[in-house]
Amino acid sequence: MSFNCCGKNSKEADDVAKTYSFLRAIADPNRLKILCVLQRGSKCVCEIIPAIGISDKLASHHLKQLKKIGLLNETREGNFIRYSLNKKAIKDYKKIFNQVIK
Repeated sequence: MSFNCCGKNSKEADDVAKTYSFLRAIADPNRLKILCVLQRGSKCVCEIIPAIGISDKLASHHLKQLKKIGLLNETREGNFIRYSLNKKAIKDYKKIFNQVIK
């Protein structure tokens, strides 16, 4: 009997890797807080920092990690960058996650 789920070069293996990246990125409590804050709309770093109580350097680090896996969109407004949730990416990650744990 052959077990193909998550085998090399399979779509399932790609889904597992994407799910791992997603879970790893959101495993930090500050990143989860950032996602919660952004559910209420786009925000700049100066609005995110007081909402979750971390330094600007740490906030920038977490935003970079969330953006790296595609969970955030950036919009430049003059000297400010506003961050918002990438709802399509979140929907895609939910779909992949549900496929992996079905």
